[in-house]
Amino acid sequence: MKRITLQIIVVFLTGLVFYSCDKPFEFNVDDADNLIVVNSFFNSTEPLSVTVTKSMAAQNSNTITELTNAKVRLYKDGNYVEDLVYKKLPNESIGRFFSNTVPVEGSNYKVEVGDADLTSVSTQSTLPKHVDLISDSAVWVKWFTDEDTAFVTRMLFDITINDPIGENYYYLTMSFPVYEVDTINNTRTFDSWQYGEILTSDLPNHELYIRNALLFKDSYFEGQTKKITGTVTSVSSPSGNNQNDSTFVVDRTKLRIELHSLSKEAFLYCSGYANKLRAQDDLYSEPIIIYSNVENGLGLFAGENISATDVVVKY
Repeated sequence: MKRITLQIIVVFLTGLVFYSCDKPFEFNVDDADNLIVVNSFFNSTEPLSVTVTKSMAAQNSNTITELTNAKVRLYKDGNYVEDLVYKKLPNESIGRFFSNTVPVEGSNYKVEVGDADLTSVSTQSTLPKHVDLISDSAVWVKWFTDEDTAFVTRMLFDITINDPIGENYYYLTMSFPVYEVDTINNTRTFDSWQYGEILTSDLPNHELYIRNALLFKDSYFEGQTKKITGTVTSVSSPSGNNQNDSTFVVDRTKLRIELHSLSKEAFLYCSGYANKLRAQDDLYSEPIIIYSNVENGLGLFAGENISATDVVVKY
């Protein structure tokens, strides 16, 4: 399963206001590089893990200091579970503290992090419920507009979710498989996913997020079965690969739909980051508040539960 890419572990600029435990938390320039930063987007498919780094002032933003000797303790529903162990995997630039615990929905998880030279911090979040994603009745249509080229395909989507009772938060992505083709042996191998751009949707007050996804909550359909319709586009050239490289092809006959059920903490961070993306080219925009739920420190500790389905595209 793909997880939301957490991008706040790199830089926390001084002079901004962050939120900790739903309360404003300000720090002075003198303290900007003396805080513990904890980050984790945990889910139900793998053991919980966190990154632990040291905050930095803006002028030192090119260097990330890992706190590899930190003491990280995990609690589940108020009960101590285990101490996490630091590991750095071969394909990762930053190591993580790993647990043996795979989160389960409805449970609350808390971590306490201590370091000899810095103030100890704590943070907690709940793994949200799994939400059914129904797409059996989806109808897909291909068409072009005057602005499109032969490389762009627009499609209608029609999906349904069964929203649980209570306040729920979501993040919706759509992507197409990219394959590497061996023309000599007449075979193809899966390479990656190309995210489609969700252009329109009938959801009120939704936000566009990274990977051209939709970010929304169930304020208007709480506890109901909700049909969501809109349009999504795909380009024929694989993103991240040379567009002239014919060995990589996008399979636009199959669409992967992922519905991420987010904890409130995850939604508040994503919403703030979405606002930051929209305002990044506006010189007159107000400073953007990025959410943090780490008490006495910085970062984000939040849960998500993912539903995924593959839809055959009908032309």
